[in-house]
Amino acid sequence: MSPSAAPARPPLRVGIVMPLASQQGGAEALFDHLLHQRSERLQYVIAFLEEGPFVETARSLGYETSVFPTTRLSSLSNLLVTVRTIRRWVRDKQLTIVFSWMLKAHFYVAPAAVFTGVRTGWFQHGISINPTMDRLATLLPAKAIFCCSDHACTAQNRLPPHRRTWTCYPGVPSPSAEPLESHVAREKLGLPAHHKIVGMVARWERWKGPHIFVDAAKMLIEANPRVTCFLVGGAHPLDIKYATELQAHVEMSGMGTRFLLVGQRPSSEIPVWHAAADLIVHPVTSPEPFGMAIVEAMGNGRAVIASALGGPKEIIEDGVSGVLVEPGDIHLLADTIQELLGDPERCARIGFAARFRAQSFSVEAFVRRFEELLLTTFAANNQSGAGYRITDRSTDCAGTAND
Repeated sequence: MSPSAAPARPPLRVGIVMPLASQQGGAEALFDHLLHQRSERLQYVIAFLEEGPFVETARSLGYETSVFPTTRLSSLSNLLVTVRTIRRWVRDKQLTIVFSWMLKAHFYVAPAAVFTGVRTGWFQHGISINPTMDRLATLLPAKAIFCCSDHACTAQNRLPPHRRTWTCYPGVPSPSAEPLESHVAREKLGLPAHHKIVGMVARWERWKGPHIFVDAAKMLIEANPRVTCFLVGGAHPLDIKYATELQAHVEMSGMGTRFLLVGQRPSSEIPVWHAAADLIVHPVTSPEPFGMAIVEAMGNGRAVIASALGGPKEIIEDGVSGVLVEPGDIHLLADTIQELLGDPERCARIGFAARFRAQSFSVEAFVRRFEELLLTTFAANNQSGAGYRITDRSTDCAGTAND
């Protein structure tokens, strides 16, 4: 190095506090993606609030990793102990930023960071609907809140006091290979080779709309003897009653083997189900915070019909990279499916555009955006973040309006 060359700045040390240590949903999958990426400007230091598989994953990837077991937020004694522990961790690890990966963690991180000079924030992976937890979390100090979509960002901005909010779209892994040929996928899964096949991949939660799909599928199958439908997914632990209702609903529909209630499948198998389908549906009845399942199907080159609620409206370019329909309208959903099935060329064009559109929501794009937002919103007055600017306008959701 020449005498005049400036020494390289050390990476900014960022603590990430994760309340969960096992895979349960999209937020956990996104965290796992982040762990497997490396940053030149940020050095992540990880803390979990429970033991679980992610702890070993983080350690095996070389992250400084700690575990601070917690119980319920309602346990005042545990809350105070955890807050003191996190405060010591912040100081010992010499952290500049501490970012809560989910709302629960912020209840511990925000009070722990008081008087330390450390900047804090959290990731809003859902849409603010809990009037108690969301409002209490928003009352706590935060330099910024990252939201998974513009819709989630807008919902968060309705809660006082206004905190600076930014949209940071999640990332979905791009397919590692070209999608399977349809006939190959159908042979693997034992699906009829010459039927039109419509599928849905989602957890069995009422607001996800599996029952809407079942009713639309019944209409399709009654009108066309060469249609088969499938529903891949499993019961949500917080909505077991609905899963039981859904199974009974399918059994009483009289569709028999023409509607396959597949259940939970390994993530490695999902692209095979996508490849076997002519199109995929996502008929949520409440706003979807983002829609990772939609991006996964689009990345595998499938046309998607989704409800025009929340994240899907931001992911899908209606009529170009997918089709948006009014939520809860079973007849409209069935008619739209029938229309696309009857126009294979249009369906293929949408699938091609969908695959290209899905690249905007890659894991790599998410990691770049997440790093950029951390540096600009949290380290504006820090030398390591000086001069760093947001280059993607889509990441800003009224960010300057809520300073």
